[in-house]
Amino acid sequence: MNIEPTLEIALAWFKPEEWEDIRRICPDQHDTYEEWLASAQEVIDTIGSRPDERIVKVIPTAVELRKWQRATGRQVDGRVRSQLAARGARKIRTEPPQPAPEPRSGSEGGR
Repeated sequence: MNIEPTLEIALAWFKPEEWEDIRRICPDQHDTYEEWLASAQEVIDTIGSRPDERIVKVIPTAVELRKWQRATGRQVDGRVRSQLAARGARKIRTEPPQPAPEPRSGSEGGR
């Protein structure tokens, strides 16, 4: 019997190549990406283990976080990241799915 998730939990998820920028914007973050990843995985293992819960990973970029920081004049702390992740999850849920790009053939323009 499959149980449909009834609770979505949004989690800000970061790319390793952006970690140094993320750390500059979010000084309360872990020192290394590996530390953050281990902590994030622990959160997923703890709160996402129930069949009625679904984790939604939202990837805020350093550019987006910096833009938000400039617009609001506030620090990007854990609370703000959670709010931005929740907003991103709502956006993902309400946007219509984008069609997959058409596969390109090996020749350009039929040449």
